[in-house]
Formats: sequence, structure tokens, C-alpha cells
Amino acid sequence: MRLPSRLLACTLLAAGAAATLQAAQAPFEGLILPFQEVVVSAPVQSSITTIPRKEGDTIKAGETLALLYSRIEELDMLRAKAALEKKEFDNKSAANLYADKIISEDEALKNKIELDLARLQYEQAAELFNQRTVKAPISGLIVEKNREIGETVTAAQPMFRLVDITRLFVQFYVRAEDAGSLHLGDTVNIRCPVVHPDRVFKGKVDFIDPRVDAASGLMRVKVLLENPDGAIKPGLRAFVTRPTS
Repeated sequence: MRLPSRLLACTLLAAGAAATLQAAQAPFEGLILPFQEVVVSAPVQSSITTIPRKEGDTIKAGETLALLYSRIEELDMLRAKAALEKKEFDNKSAANLYADKIISEDEALKNKIELDLARLQYEQAAELFNQRTVKAPISGLIVEKNREIGETVTAAQPMFRLVDITRLFVQFYVRAEDAGSLHLGDTVNIRCPVVHPDRVFKGKVDFIDPRVDAASGLMRVKVLLENPDGAIKPGLRAFVTRPTS
């Protein structure tokens, strides 16, 4: 039995709309990633004298992770500081003498240049000394400590791994033809069954890769998710859906 053409068209249209709605509501399976993950290395070759932190500690950006042997650099810095203080005194005296017309302008300028050089030498010595302190570049959690006190480390050798999980990314892949329904800033629903089977978290689309993988035809998408209590852990699977209107 053949359906009338108008009825057949309406049936096909309804079926297509239902399929589109079902596809829009189908969850995307993704992987949870830390917001930031960095490997901290020693800036110079030296031996480790102090490690005040351990794995599992929370640290703020700029706080000390480790101290390297620095006695020689400390002495150089103190010597440069003393030389700078002397040049500051000499330059002040020269400025007074020049004001009283006792010395020439060239002599006063010479003292000023020597003061500038002494200041640069002190800053250089201080920077070399400061490089013996390994500091955290981000706030986060220490998840790896790869060296112990007494060990010698070379420049750029990994010492610590830090992660920031106060925010997370949920990374997943979509077909190129479906990517047009996602936009930067869109709010999406996220479920993480391992953490809470029924709880729905809210996230925002933070990145849509403009490239399409030639082999799979997929595009990468990252959703930013707040995680202030640290309940959600990186490495878990999550399911992303668009909110139903």
C-alpha cells in the first residue's frame, strides 16, 4: 500500500527531525584532563641541599620546591653587593665634587658609568644565586618528586610534576558535521559516573579545534569544568550532553 506523497514527505521529515534531536542529545564520551600540568626542572647543574615539600602537598606559585647548593654564588653576590655600595658612595662624592666645580664632567660621568656597571654585576650575581632556588611556576598539587636530597641534578632535569585540578578540561571528539552545533562559551552538561552516577556538572565549551582529522573525520573539543573541591579526578571518563531546551 502506497502512502500519499504529502503524507510520505511529512513522515520522512518527522523521522529526520527525530533523528536529529536524538543525535543532538546523544552524549559525547570524553576524558578528564587537569587544567594545568607542568614538569619543574633545575635551571642549573648543582646538588640538592633541601626539599621542603613532598608528594601530595599543595603549593602556591612562587613557593620553594627545593634548594640547590649555592654557597659560591652567595659569596659572589655579597661581594658584588659590597662593590655596588662602594660605587654608590664614590658616585655620590663625585656628584658633590662636580657640583662644587672641583672635578670635571668627564670624571663625574666616569663614576656614574662605574656605578651602572657595578649595579649590573650585582644583579647578575643575584640572579645566579636565585637560580639555586627551585620555585613552583603554578599553584597546584605535587604529584611526582623525582629527586632526593644529596643528588646532583643537571640543567633541565625533571625534579617535580605539578597539576592544577581546581579546574579541569573534558576533552572529546565530534564529527565535523556535528561541530557546527557547538560554540565557544556554550554551557553543556557533564556526568562522571565514577564520581556520582546521578549528579550533573556544568561546563563551558572552551576550545574547538579548527582542524579535522583526515583519517577519522573528527574534531577535538575541550570543555572547561570548575572543580574547587577536587572531587573529580583527571583520567576519568565523562559524558557531555547539550542541555535540552
